[in-house]
Amino acid sequence: MARHIVQKRCIGACITMIERIDIKASDLGWPQAAPLLKAVWPPEVVAKLPWRDVVWANPDYRLLAFNRDNEIIGHLAIVLRDATWDGRAVRIGGIGGVATREDSRRQGVASTAMRMAIQEIQETYKADFGLLFCEPRHASIYETLGWCPFKGDVFVMQPQGHVRFDVTDPYVFDLKIAPRAGVLDLCGLPW
Repeated sequence: MARHIVQKRCIGACITMIERIDIKASDLGWPQAAPLLKAVWPPEVVAKLPWRDVVWANPDYRLLAFNRDNEIIGHLAIVLRDATWDGRAVRIGGIGGVATREDSRRQGVASTAMRMAIQEIQETYKADFGLLFCEPRHASIYETLGWCPFKGDVFVMQPQGHVRFDVTDPYVFDLKIAPRAGVLDLCGLPW
């Protein structure tokens, strides 16, 4: 994978703790993301989550949010996927691994990162729509940001084969198309 780093400063109407956002190829961003992700989802927390046994796709890119002290305070993963919706080929910009450092929550970090990720998957990667999976307790956050429930069936690959994915709920963000129902086959692992 080619090296990809985009740096953006938080300017203008930005009212968060974010000083800058980097978008890096997944492997380049992992050393910075890992400590945050392990703090947000330590093994004892993951063990109790409904998605604890899911095998996840490795992301293509990581969006990393930093504060003024150059500390990572937010993360999300971007997965680019050629998939099918009702048998039609589609390009999906997947979002996953949304995490905010505990002392930076409820200050716009995740919503700012989500907005930038949507811009990235729309403008840079030309996705047909965005897709994320979330637990019901987080649905209202994503709905506020313009994500809509996908009411159809989602199929993914897992070690046991091609399976219907219903561990968490799918949400779509309309870009070129607005899928709301039908059959969505991710043609690979979920994110």
